[in-house]
Amino acid sequence: MNNARTTSFLLLLGAGSLAAVLGLRLLKVRPSMQLRLARLYLRLRRKRPDLTALEHTYRTRSSPQAAPLPASLRALCTVEESRVQGCRVIRLTPRRASADLHLLYLHGGSYVDELIRNHWELIEALIRATGARVTVPLYPLAPEHSSAAAFALLDEVYLTLLATTPAEQVVLCGDSAGGGLALAQTMRLRDAGLPQPGRTVLFAPWLDLMLRDPAVRAAEQRDLMLYVDSLRLCGSWWAAEQDTRKPALSPLYGDLTNLPPIDLYIGTDDLFIVDARTFERRAHAAGAAVRLYETPGGFHVFMAVSLLPESQQVYEHLARTLGVS
Repeated sequence: MNNARTTSFLLLLGAGSLAAVLGLRLLKVRPSMQLRLARLYLRLRRKRPDLTALEHTYRTRSSPQAAPLPASLRALCTVEESRVQGCRVIRLTPRRASADLHLLYLHGGSYVDELIRNHWELIEALIRATGARVTVPLYPLAPEHSSAAAFALLDEVYLTLLATTPAEQVVLCGDSAGGGLALAQTMRLRDAGLPQPGRTVLFAPWLDLMLRDPAVRAAEQRDLMLYVDSLRLCGSWWAAEQDTRKPALSPLYGDLTNLPPIDLYIGTDDLFIVDARTFERRAHAAGAAVRLYETPGGFHVFMAVSLLPESQQVYEHLARTLGVS
């Protein structure tokens, strides 16, 4: 599902001056030139996947490997790595004085792809904006594993984190599939009577594993990266034999009461926005503290191209929201 050439090109698009974004209010400007160039590139490369070939690729692959940490992130942080339930767990601590925040970050990739370079870029941008420490568990992926293995890992990682960090200082974060996983884990902690994180932050989360809303098909026409049918296939691997409406798989259908504050950032040209808006409505009806921030023209997880002006606005806004700027 990943495309290294696309990733490399998008990394170059942030080379413009960051001074241009100073003073701009989040979500109140037209798409920047950098964002428009990125959109053009993605549109030219867009190609509907062959589902038969896709399944063969994932069913016959060797063990996926996460992208190595970039040198800039190693220079910014001390890096500790451990093994939990056979999975790598990476802890990043800023070398300079850090804020009293600890982000537990869950990467995207349709539940089938390992963490890529753009995820490290996103994580680095979060650290630079907030000064937070970050723990990144490389959770088991489908089709080799189902969600049960991932949740077992997350439970242990979270409880270990609470041994040294007050729950109110923990921010559970994730993008795309990782965003859906982060929200589902927040609900599971509540249901288990465990201390919940102080906040949950979601970047373009996947909230309904099977994308049941008919409006998603129309949104697919604007999306430059995602396809409904391939997502549903990957979602079926993640669910295995479970009911895909279970909140642990599709948190859109879960109980939205008694949750910590939730911030959700997404672009308007992301097909996940259909369920994000439904989630916001249901959450407000349930009395939940949910804030949805939409970026005009933003593609799926655009903030992973961290030097786009729109991405910088997201990080600056999030830092203010978390009280660290």
